[in-house]
Amino acid sequence: MMDLYSLKLNEIKNDPEQYTAFKSNVSTVVKAGPGSGKTTVLTLKIINLLREKINTPRGLACITYSNEAVNEFTTRLKMMGYKKRKNVVLNTVHSFCISEIIVPFAELYGKKVSYPLNIITGAEKRKIFNEILGKLAIDKKQLNQIDMDKERSVRIGEDSKVPIETYDIARKVAVEYEKRLTAMEKVDFVELIKIATELIKEQEYVRRCLEAKFPWILIDEYQDLGKPLHEMILTLFSKTNIKLFVVGDPDQSIYGFQGGNPEYLLELYRNPNILPIKLSTNYRSNQEVIDFATIALNLDDRQYKAGTRHGEKAELHFITCEDEMNDQYDYVVNQIIPSCIKQNIPLDEICVLAGKGVELKNLGKVMDDANIPYYFAKQEYFKSEIVLWLKKCASWINDKSSIAFSDLVKFWIDISQAMTDEEKILETKSFYTVLNQSSKYEHNLNKWISFILEELLVMEKASQINKYNDEITVLENFYQSTEKGELKSYDLDRFSRLGKPNNQVTLSTRHSSKGLEYEVVILLGLEEGNFPFYKNVKDEKKLNEDRRLFYVCLTRAKRVCFLLRSKRITYNPKYGPNCKRPSMFWNELLYAQQTKLNHRNLI
Repeated sequence: MMDLYSLKLNEIKNDPEQYTAFKSNVSTVVKAGPGSGKTTVLTLKIINLLREKINTPRGLACITYSNEAVNEFTTRLKMMGYKKRKNVVLNTVHSFCISEIIVPFAELYGKKVSYPLNIITGAEKRKIFNEILGKLAIDKKQLNQIDMDKERSVRIGEDSKVPIETYDIARKVAVEYEKRLTAMEKVDFVELIKIATELIKEQEYVRRCLEAKFPWILIDEYQDLGKPLHEMILTLFSKTNIKLFVVGDPDQSIYGFQGGNPEYLLELYRNPNILPIKLSTNYRSNQEVIDFATIALNLDDRQYKAGTRHGEKAELHFITCEDEMNDQYDYVVNQIIPSCIKQNIPLDEICVLAGKGVELKNLGKVMDDANIPYYFAKQEYFKSEIVLWLKKCASWINDKSSIAFSDLVKFWIDISQAMTDEEKILETKSFYTVLNQSSKYEHNLNKWISFILEELLVMEKASQINKYNDEITVLENFYQSTEKGELKSYDLDRFSRLGKPNNQVTLSTRHSSKGLEYEVVILLGLEEGNFPFYKNVKDEKKLNEDRRLFYVCLTRAKRVCFLLRSKRITYNPKYGPNCKRPSMFWNELLYAQQTKLNHRNLI
């Protein structure tokens, strides 16, 4: 029987673009459209490099954008036969900077970083930011915390030729904030990337050490990761022999508010010394969905083709409701979902996308009343390493072959800060005993979480480690959700599968939808001023990002899209409901659909 790696490798041999990317032995940038199999190519590439190209003790680094993405990626690699190996790093940008650059080199070169790392909490950062606004007499409407961090990020490095926007107000606040951060002997994640980038740019020894350890660095979702990482990569490419394998899609760059910019990926793609590859076959959607989605970008040079579902017609439905979002919720629950069920479309092939989390929660209440099961995609809990670890513990209890116990205990020893070998052995035995004892609560997630937290003193130990300070609140919210929230009826089996729909409709914000795929996608809130946001309409850069977000939403669908709007929406109760025309995005797609239908009728 062929293993998964061999099976997938045989599949990509049928796609010349995918196979060329897989076989490349030089620095490569892969511009990968939606549904083009970029994660499969990246996973196969890593396995192949470790099996055939990179000899121990050397390894590689694979960097991605979130703890949840790291977890998903690691799971995929293990399914393809990856065995844990020294000097192989699969981590977020921040964790890579801390473990591979800050900890080994910052003190050596006099960078002001205290140990253990004293990372400022979110609450402390908000307090300092508000104090600075008060001191400088800046109205809160003029600047937010994200704007300040973006200003700090764009001032890191000068190798990139991509034009950047800077703001005097943001710069003044950023300078004052960094002074206070230094005085407190604390750092935040922007500062950590800044220090790591400076060390790479300034110190040849740091570059040589990284080069010796990592002959390859692979980066996923490059368009989301911002200028600091881009400057770091440009330096490594120009001043070391490290080979790069960068994957991303400028058309799916939707995090401009966090510093993401599609031009950073394109700058690498256009570099004459880097191999550019474009994955242009979409294996998710039919051709009509691809064509309609491309219209959303308002660009004419995209030529994506369907690799499956040939000859199939897309369904694009435009639904106008009368009043408020509630009418949209009712239409989804009473019309769309029952219609899908009649067509034998499974609930886990249906996804509803909205602009705000509160809209999804309100929709969830309507679905509860109608007894329609649902789950929230990419939950806030999974931003926490501790909650992800608890999920792995639950998986291990259900199936001890699903997760390596050594992975679980390593994380726990790190939290416990056990130092000696004898302490580590005792801690491992204690941890093993607690996990086995906890199985008596496998049918009640709340009781299981209570037992684990109390027996292992998770809260107390995590609170002593600075980098987990912000996670304590997430962990508390997670615990409360098992007691009286959306997870109150969960058992361990269901918790271990959280994040994967099980005969449930998926509810997601637009921004959280990337990476998902469904037969039917339902988009709410297509009113003028709502999407695109009214403040973005006259700002070309922001409008284009909203277009890319709309494109991401549409390309989640394999065959069917529903677009919903309401004629009247109340945004401010003080002024009552406003009459709303359709979004420009709605109008553009409706015109395209009507034009296509007229063309068919003429033929």
